Amino acid sequence: MAGFDLSTGNSNVLLFEYLINGPSACYYSSSGNEELIIDFSIEIFSPELGYTTQETFIRGSLTLSDFTGPVRLKNTDINFSTTTVDGATMEVTEINTPDPDELENMISYIISSGKIPNGTYLFSFELRSGSSDNTCGGQIIDSFTRDIEIYEPSFLDLQSPGYKNKAEVDESTPEMTTYTNFIWSSDMCSACEYGIRVCEYDPLMHDSPSAALNDQSSLPADQSLDYFPITGSSSVFTYPASGGIDLAMEKYYVWQIRRTYGTTVGMKEDFSEIYIYKISANQNSNAADLEFLIELIGQEAFDQYFGPEGELNGYSLSAMQLNGNSLTLQDLEDIITSIKEGNREVEDVTVD
Repeated sequence: MAGFDLSTGNSNVLLFEYLINGPSACYYSSSGNEELIIDFSIEIFSPELGYTTQETFIRGSLTLSDFTGPVRLKNTDINFSTTTVDGATMEVTEINTPDPDELENMISYIISSGKIPNGTYLFSFELRSGSSDNTCGGQIIDSFTRDIEIYEPSFLDLQSPGYKNKAEVDESTPEMTTYTNFIWSSDMCSACEYGIRVCEYDPLMHDSPSAALNDQSSLPADQSLDYFPITGSSSVFTYPASGGIDLAMEKYYVWQIRRTYGTTVGMKEDFSEIYIYKISANQNSNAADLEFLIELIGQEAFDQYFGPEGELNGYSLSAMQLNGNSLTLQDLEDIITSIKEGNREVEDVTVD
């Protein structure tokens, strides 16, 4: 915002540059009084700014005349009092700006948050002939629109296994198998990339979970990588059979998720909190290993069936089927993702 003077329209930040070039019958008239009119608008949908529907933020019109050649328009060459641009004379014939209080609220938000608010921003330009004595009088010669969607995710929470902000390990630390199912939750972000880091936590060597996470990683095994890339959009990930160091029974481990995405000010990284869990000496599946089912049936139903008093307490997972066919973990992750995106829903849960 420091690059704009809202009182004069001056700007030293290049936002657009357009070239209007001929020859064309639409650009010239027999009288020699050619005029081109550029209509422009910016529409915003951003609930954070109070725009709950697509609304016009600014609308204006420029008139070009007295052409000496191709016309080049740059926002850095234009302000509210500009009379000439490269190749023509220019007149600001109309400009409708937001209410001063509305504009001040926007500026305050951007300055305090350091970012453009989430939303959809539609930029539109139309070029038409303003001359009545040519074949294109009043008609649109060309147009350009660009729809920019800005979305920055807001939360990234770990669910299982482990506990957050737990600096010490004890008997209550969740125990998992070596092929742990990691579960987290986040708002949907199609442009986000995720990675996971798993490291051994030795209370005698590490004074905090952060110290353990910054030590040698079990996943990824390649120490030149900070995080193991997670493919797909599911928020369930199973410790892979390759790409990581085998986890050892009765050892403690910490894990964290990293989210990477582009913003208006470059790439940004978000990091979840750090969770601690333990690899069980008993590698039979237990309720903790089945916690991915929470995503499918909900916490209440999961506790009812797999909790201490549940009728499936102590049962292990031997295989999965879908409509009589074998179901892989990736198939299950796809189903969970589809449910989270609202494309499917669980209608009923039965136990055979």
